[in-house]
Amino acid sequence: MNWYKIKKLAASKKLILSRGVSGSGKSTLAKELGSAGVVFGTDEFFTQNGKYDFDIKRIKEAHQWNQDRTEQAMQKSISPIVIDNTNLQFWEMKPYVEIAQRYGYDIDFAEPNWHQELKDKEGQWNFDFLRGRNIHGVPEDRLREMIDNYEYNPTIENILRSKK
Repeated sequence: MNWYKIKKLAASKKLILSRGVSGSGKSTLAKELGSAGVVFGTDEFFTQNGKYDFDIKRIKEAHQWNQDRTEQAMQKSISPIVIDNTNLQFWEMKPYVEIAQRYGYDIDFAEPNWHQELKDKEGQWNFDFLRGRNIHGVPEDRLREMIDNYEYNPTIENILRSKK
């Protein structure tokens, strides 16, 4: 199945940063890409006994937890490692890129591309198509904000130069 866009690099150890706004299919994509390795998502921090209970006060802790377990997997040379986060802006991916470089991992970026209406003619996420599609009940104003803040066409250099 090839319903995603991925920037390919040759690698024996690979980190794949799955990116996309809520409802775009990034978690489904991440599961497919990580089927031979591991998939780590910050949302898992907020999931207990199959119930998702997001707490904005713990978001920094959740991201650190996800970065720590990513580094632990890299210490064991697990591959591929797929990060299932929105990764809207380059600075959000920076810790993962830095860890990957430390452990000699090549880095790929993957975005869902399963439907022609997922993005508009300019290649931007299509709000009208995406609204109501996410599983966490993200409000429409937050989805609009995600789309407006999304940084396209990541490169390692842009990520490493990025700031919050």
